[in-house]
Parts: sequence; C-alpha cells; structure tokens
Amino acid sequence: MDIENEIKKVFFDVFPNLTDKNYGLDIEQNDYLNWDSFAHLELMTGAESKFQIKISPEDSLSIKTARDLLELVKSRI
Repeated sequence: MDIENEIKKVFFDVFPNLTDKNYGLDIEQNDYLNWDSFAHLELMTGAESKFQIKISPEDSLSIKTARDLLELVKSRI
C-alpha cells in the first residue's frame, strides 16, 4: 500500500476543492481554506478508517500537515 498516496486521497476527500497544485505534504493547516475543527475530525476518522488504526485526541492535536498525519499512520501500521 502506498501510504503517502492514501493520505493524499483522505485529504482530497475532506477538501473537495483541493488540487495537485495546492496540495503538499508540508502545507500547514492554516494554509488550507477550510481546515477547521470539523475538517480535522474528518481527516482523523478518514485515516482511521482507511488504515484500520485509532488516533487519540492527543495525537490528533499534533497533526498540522499531511506529513504529520503520514508519520503518525506509519508509526501505527
């Protein structure tokens, strides 16, 4: 499984206006137009579902970029 590509799919599911041009592993949360608490929850549950893992609320708070989520997922599978 290409974890990086699967993380990208989760982001594209949560942010329908996202394009390859404005997506990147290191783009910060505040650089996304609609990355609010609801979108954050959708990202976490999307990753949990796709990778069959659990993300604690504490770990969730450390996710500020796609790379953060990628590294967390890698550490759990």
